Amino acid sequence: MFRPRSSQRLRGVAFVVLALLALLLPRSARAEPGDELTVYVLTFGPGDHPFYKFGHDAIWIHDSSAPPRDSLKRDAVYNWGTFAFGDPALIPKFVQGRFLYWLSTAPITWTVRAYQGENRSVDAQELNLTAAQKRELKRLVDENAKEENKHYKYDYYRDNCATRVRDMIDRVIGGKLKEASQAPASMTWRAHTLRLTADEKVLSLALTVVMGNVIDKPLNQWEEMFLPAYVQEGLRRVKVTGPDGAEIPLVKSEKPLAVAHGRTPLRTEPPSWLPYMFLVGLLLGGGMFMTANLARDRLLARIGLGALLFLAGFVSILGVLFVFVWIGTDHEVGWHNENILQLAPWGVVLMGYCFGVARLKPRAIHRARLVATAAAGASLFGLAWKVLPWMRQDNYWIIAFAAPMWIGSALGLRALDMAPVAKKAVAKKAVAKKPVAKKAVANEPVAEEPAAEEPKPAQKEAEPAKDTGDSE
Repeated sequence: MFRPRSSQRLRGVAFVVLALLALLLPRSARAEPGDELTVYVLTFGPGDHPFYKFGHDAIWIHDSSAPPRDSLKRDAVYNWGTFAFGDPALIPKFVQGRFLYWLSTAPITWTVRAYQGENRSVDAQELNLTAAQKRELKRLVDENAKEENKHYKYDYYRDNCATRVRDMIDRVIGGKLKEASQAPASMTWRAHTLRLTADEKVLSLALTVVMGNVIDKPLNQWEEMFLPAYVQEGLRRVKVTGPDGAEIPLVKSEKPLAVAHGRTPLRTEPPSWLPYMFLVGLLLGGGMFMTANLARDRLLARIGLGALLFLAGFVSILGVLFVFVWIGTDHEVGWHNENILQLAPWGVVLMGYCFGVARLKPRAIHRARLVATAAAGASLFGLAWKVLPWMRQDNYWIIAFAAPMWIGSALGLRALDMAPVAKKAVAKKAVAKKPVAKKAVANEPVAEEPAAEEPKPAQKEAEPAKDTGDSE
């Protein structure tokens, strides 16, 4: 069919114009591999379970080029906080510090729904990344998610779900996150631990007493980002270079995906246990001192002293645990624990001596006294060496508990050990054994030593007369 030349010319002109526009448009306006990706950092609020007290982090990558029906490819959430509750070796691995977490992936809809079910908040921060940076991040997380790469040895403070997200983002933006996070942190790892677990008193005390001086070192903001909330805050501080060369915020936008209802706001400062622990230590030490002084004459005091000594020995099991954590596990946060001096491992023998002490056995009293005196000396030594700059462990509340307990027990047992009642008991024991020994040696029949025949003078005189007559 014949077509006018004018129509062909118009098409040619349009093609040329479009080609020129494509060349003249800035590079950022043209589609590049990676432009189809949108990267978010997800911050999950704390939950009720002790494992969820610190919050959680993940990376969400939206891929607009993926099929809408493939929710995992289109909206994948990369989660480094996965572990197996059903693992039969969970407890041994956890105790040894060799517990493995891994990187798992799940669709965003499933993830948000799961956290909503736990009444936990979910916040999304969209990041201002270039197409190349998004592409590189996608490559890194996909490589990490492979079966041979996904497992890692979990560390509470240095290698967890939050630090993994932090490190991935920092890597693709050329270290700018770390560079912007060198200012001093708001508090130490220990203070954050106490702050976030304050409503679980037993957990809070257990976590802080078993960990050594590693968690008391001064931190910077980079190290403080072991907590997801501080990763979220740290991302807001970062500036990156925009398409026109100007600095722009790394965080492009923020939006909540789920809101928690009825949750108590998190504490901003750690609680102080020192006055309470001092009171408990004073009651234990004072109780042992008083019962030891009353044990000379009162049965109930002896029973009370034995019970308190058993309790002191039981508490010393923690000292044995601290030594085991130091030399037998990979929990670096439990190494160099100065609480070994406060909850003396050798104090466990009091659980055996307490029965002899309650029965006023001199040997048990003396040995228990030596154990308690050594523990009191170790506790005071642990307090005295706080003057050394490298002894930075924040365990004053443990000292406030242990020192009065050991001092009171040592002074009370000293008084009991030196009391006349102890010597009297030894004397009575010797007297009780003496007649038995005589009978055994002499082998005399009972009938030959009547008490009534001894004082008769007539019999005593008749015997020598008999002897004289016989000699004649």
